[in-house]
Amino acid sequence: MKLKNIFKKKELSSKIYYTLFIILIYRFGSFFPIPFIKPIYINEIGFKKNILTSLTGGAASIFSLGIMPNISASIFLQFLCYFFPFFKKLKKNGPQRKLNLITKGITLILSLIQANAYILYLINIFLKNKTYNFILIYGTSIICLTTGTFLTMWLKEKINEKGLGNGNSFLIISGILSRFINSFISEILNRINENVFLGILILLFEIIVWILIIGMAIIIIKSVRKISIHYINNFGFKRNYSSNLEEIKFLPLKVVHTGVMPIMCSQGMLFFLITLMSKIHSNYIEIIIEKLKNIYGLWYNIMYSIIIILITFFYTYFSISVNTISDDLKLNGGYIPNVKPGKETYLFLKKIVSQISLIGSLLLTIMALFPSIFVCLGGDKNFALFFGGSSLIILVGSLLEIKTTINSYLLNYN
Repeated sequence: MKLKNIFKKKELSSKIYYTLFIILIYRFGSFFPIPFIKPIYINEIGFKKNILTSLTGGAASIFSLGIMPNISASIFLQFLCYFFPFFKKLKKNGPQRKLNLITKGITLILSLIQANAYILYLINIFLKNKTYNFILIYGTSIICLTTGTFLTMWLKEKINEKGLGNGNSFLIISGILSRFINSFISEILNRINENVFLGILILLFEIIVWILIIGMAIIIIKSVRKISIHYINNFGFKRNYSSNLEEIKFLPLKVVHTGVMPIMCSQGMLFFLITLMSKIHSNYIEIIIEKLKNIYGLWYNIMYSIIIILITFFYTYFSISVNTISDDLKLNGGYIPNVKPGKETYLFLKKIVSQISLIGSLLLTIMALFPSIFVCLGGDKNFALFFGGSSLIILVGSLLEIKTTINSYLLNYN
């Protein structure tokens, strides 16, 4: 019934069609390979395809970097706003156009850095011991990848302007879903290869566990720590904090405030670290690289977990401005029950943020490790991307966000 109502609303249906049209352009671009890197080479490797393209626009395509440099630039700008008064003031009072230009400038720098690492990695894999023009291939590839990133940004902005909004989510999940069917078929063939009956039983068990993990992802995304807030009105009576839509009795703090960002950043940092270390000629370093190259191995996942925990903890701590919340409550006559306004409120909120940072980092780490556990138990590496990790969290979170967006449109048009 709700699906029928969606297409009855002309404005909403036009936004859906426009969004699908932009996604088709993005997916079409993922089939354009980087010059001089044959697509057939990509299919010859296992983990390299997964680690490089699980969230982007296709293996060794012009959209290989996808929208990730732009997302990273936005995150980096948030850190700048926290540590530098100039950027903080610009974010509060400055023109949006100036902020957008700064974000694009950071995106350009990050695109060049990531494109450099990506191309050197591909050259090392596919063109090793072959005769080729390094300057031609390197220069052309860097230009193609950087241009691809900015074209992806333009497509994202078009979805934001004329589509359903949040182009980042739509572009990322389109890349993830494009791999799902092939990955699932690959897992079926992997399980029934030797014993059909046993393979079917294992598949049924995997599906049940997979549904439970999806449920866990939904809980992680929606979990909030609610803090009761009261205000004193002009007549001296207590009233609950309220919004335009409904009366709100709590200050909600998301347990996983960072979203999936720590997982993606950790993958990028480890990829960059491996690429950087490969330039150092040392037997000891080569042993470390070999251990870290196995993304389902023990040492990679130990490093992976540590980085996720550190990024989640510190990003949550810095991005939730406890001091600002405490000051706003005091200025507006608000207080937390049984906690004195001012310094005590600040310390109380600081303690809560530290707690949710720790819990959030551990939950994200568990989700990030599920694919490796799945592979160690004999699962297919392609389907492992959907058995937890950033792909599943992004997919679930984006679909929930799309559902909320469509529901809000339906409410507005009724």
